[in-house]
Amino acid sequence: MGELLYEIGVEELPSGYIIPAAEALLKQTTASLKELGLDGADIKSYSTPRRLAVSVIGLPDRRPAKKVKQYGPPAKAAFGPDGKPTKAAEGFAKSKGVDISAITVENTGKGEYICVETEEGGERTADLLKDILPKMTLALPFPKSMIWGAGDTRFARPVRWIVSVFGGEVIPVEVAGVKAVNVTRGHRFMGSQAIPVTGRADYVAKLKENFVVADVEERRQMAAKAASAAAQSNGAELYSDDELAMTVTCLTEWPVALWGEFDREFLALPEELLIASMKNHQKMFAAKGAGGRITNGFVGVSNMKSKDESVVTAGYRRVLRARLSDAKFFFDEDRKKPLSHFNEKLGGVVWQKKLGTMGEKVERITTVAGQLADRVAPEAKPAAVRAAALCKADLATQMVYEFPELQGVMGREYARHEGEPEDVAVAIYEHYLPKGAQDSVPATHAGAIVAIADKIDTIVGCFGVGLIPTSAADPFALRRSTLGIIQISFGGRGEPFSLAGLIDSSIASYAGKLESKPDEVKTAVLDFFAGRLKNLWTGDGIPHDVADAVLAAGFDDLADANLKARAMAELKKREFFAPLAITFKRVANITKGHAAGDVDNGLFEKDIEGRLVHEIGKAGKEVAPLLTSKKYLDALERIASLRGVVDEFFIEVLVMAEDEKVRTNRLNILAKLSAQFLKIADFSRITAG
Repeated sequence: MGELLYEIGVEELPSGYIIPAAEALLKQTTASLKELGLDGADIKSYSTPRRLAVSVIGLPDRRPAKKVKQYGPPAKAAFGPDGKPTKAAEGFAKSKGVDISAITVENTGKGEYICVETEEGGERTADLLKDILPKMTLALPFPKSMIWGAGDTRFARPVRWIVSVFGGEVIPVEVAGVKAVNVTRGHRFMGSQAIPVTGRADYVAKLKENFVVADVEERRQMAAKAASAAAQSNGAELYSDDELAMTVTCLTEWPVALWGEFDREFLALPEELLIASMKNHQKMFAAKGAGGRITNGFVGVSNMKSKDESVVTAGYRRVLRARLSDAKFFFDEDRKKPLSHFNEKLGGVVWQKKLGTMGEKVERITTVAGQLADRVAPEAKPAAVRAAALCKADLATQMVYEFPELQGVMGREYARHEGEPEDVAVAIYEHYLPKGAQDSVPATHAGAIVAIADKIDTIVGCFGVGLIPTSAADPFALRRSTLGIIQISFGGRGEPFSLAGLIDSSIASYAGKLESKPDEVKTAVLDFFAGRLKNLWTGDGIPHDVADAVLAAGFDDLADANLKARAMAELKKREFFAPLAITFKRVANITKGHAAGDVDNGLFEKDIEGRLVHEIGKAGKEVAPLLTSKKYLDALERIASLRGVVDEFFIEVLVMAEDEKVRTNRLNILAKLSAQFLKIADFSRITAG
């Protein structure tokens, strides 16, 4: 068994490129080795700003050999009447590199064909790696790549060295004119630039001796520990920020944390503005004191040890002061004008060329928010309507132009400065929530209403002019907006609302601006919501068939559909579910498409018919209050208790009787039962397994 060590040494990569590229290299290595029959080995990737590497332990020295049977033309075409091989047989033998005598005839079940058994594999692993490693390297995906020097090779940054070692020997690989060696490089400023390596163990150890932590997770923990210690030693703690932690990890090979402080006068700025200034522009961690309030301290993470840390800290402080001075200037200038001034500017800001300006969008959001408030939380309508009217005003401010990530935050702060009610100011901020799958939803009714109105306006508008997401692109983040509405609905802010009614309100607010017919837009948007719901549910462990069954029964009330899906998923865990599913799926299938009518007791031919009708009626009375109180699992279990009598019915009665009246009457009985389940899920979509 041998060990592969492959490293691509480059000029410093952008931090956002490193993790995706390292994952791609690991995935490509795994897939390539598996294709060659060399899978099953211990594979691990390493990455820093200056390198992407992969190590594979346990590779065989040669590709495993195996016998392969290959078939040629039919025997009747391969041999003449005299039994001698034809040109077809000779050509087949030649193409396989064997003598004609090696050909045999075999009955394949489709007739007799000539075949030959050959041996594949046996090649030296080093020779195979020589071919695949350069291809893997040049296939790595990057958001942007570049051409440098005289060649035409594209890569994220110039390739400076290649390490390619298998079994302690150099594999003669060449990429972008750079020939492979067994020598890597340490930290650019603190380490040796000529470090011989033979495999994973000494690669990791020697790099660490030369101030490079090659393992990403180890480096992340090192950076986090150092940053936290720097804050604690100054009586503070860091704001938790996993994204920033990974960014500084990918900016460094040897992270060193430094504490610094900025002028206290800047603490008058909003907390989010201070954090954004430090994080997004300087990659610094903000710090908070014992009371949980932001302090004037920060932690910067450097890529090297410094002889005089005060010099580095002074540099951090100088750059941050300039940034915060700009922010304070924008903050003060914006507050000299009312939000209405910035709102007027939105009429000149194009939201989408087919859908009009941002000002028009605000008008639609305000209209829909008012209508939605009437349905779900009338008491919140004044705040919701006012917040909707001002929700995008901060987009025209100097501050948000400079700090786009603060949209909503600055709208809230400027609204407070003007003396707007607190619920209006908070709703302006909250209408952007949730920003991601793990983000919190609005905590206020007004915020939830404006958030839903904003998101449905984007979804309906884009679908209405053909801007529908594909598997490769979703430029208007319609999936995120749809999931946002679903998450807010699950949060239960106010009374339930009709999704179809919400879509109708949004379509009407566009006043003919949409290119597609209203019914087509509504159907497409509902289908899109169904897809997001199913993805969300199945991602949470709800079986696919349960998701389909609940969606088929209707999901106009999103929160209610969620409760039903989880109740059905719980029912499916019961030991009795498999036979239950068979019985009630039969009921659902046999009654599908049947227009249910009244049951005529005079048409009963068996006692079981009357007994089943009685039991269905009894269960229906008990289930009704359970449905009202949304105790769906209890309701399902009560309906499920009818299984025994239903099975008896199927045994004793032929549902599809020859007599049309009797047949219809029996279908009406089963339809009453099916209707109970259809209030929760369509059992015809359920699988028993």
